[in-house]
Amino acid sequence: MTANRAGELYDPLVALYEQQYASYRDDLGFYRDLARDYGAPVLELGAGTGRVTRALAASGHEVVAVEPSEKMLTRAKRNLEAEGLSEQVTWLQEEAQALELDRRFPLIIAPFNMLMHLYTLKDQDAALSQVKQYLEPHGRFACDLYNPHFGQLDVLRREPYWADVAEGSELFVLQHHDEDAQVLESRYYLDTVNASGNLTRQVFSLTQRYYHRFELERALQAAGFKHITLYGDFDKQRYRKQAPHLIVLAH
Repeated sequence: MTANRAGELYDPLVALYEQQYASYRDDLGFYRDLARDYGAPVLELGAGTGRVTRALAASGHEVVAVEPSEKMLTRAKRNLEAEGLSEQVTWLQEEAQALELDRRFPLIIAPFNMLMHLYTLKDQDAALSQVKQYLEPHGRFACDLYNPHFGQLDVLRREPYWADVAEGSELFVLQHHDEDAQVLESRYYLDTVNASGNLTRQVFSLTQRYYHRFELERALQAAGFKHITLYGDFDKQRYRKQAPHLIVLAH
């Protein structure tokens, strides 16, 4: 998938994505601590609209932020410029599996389900190979993934939290699970009532390919990682099947 193709998929999600996760902070301390412990610059894969990037830059760390979606990248740049953090960040519109860099990094991160946007074994292997290539000999790679526990599927659900996010609108989601392909497809319906009382609906789609524990460990080992630690949450609790996250720290 090229950067332009990724943009086609994720460019329409920019505004919805940023509204949904504007107040999400669960992972920020984890990645800030890693940058403190292992050093910078940090190579961030899948920077999105700059939520994690901003937290690292605000803590004084240099970040090379990679994001394939042009509109996501534009929003991220604007967000960091507004906070005076632009000088801390180098932006690259690239795919994680096709990087061309001239340096190595003590810390490479793929936060917030980034690896779930790699849909083929070829792309997954290529991305992890790139991580290995650009990681310093004693550096660390960290990522977090959604541990596959599914709510109600194939039923249109109203998202009650949205009332606190955007007044005057309602968000509904319909999810379909393709168990054979390990793919979760989410369709979002955003209903907004304007000042005249007219209802408009926007529809957005998101596809994520999830991992199981040993599948991910095997992929990391195949890429050359010999030491792999798994956590179930950002407070570094031991990974369990029912944990909310599948978090990796590898070297």
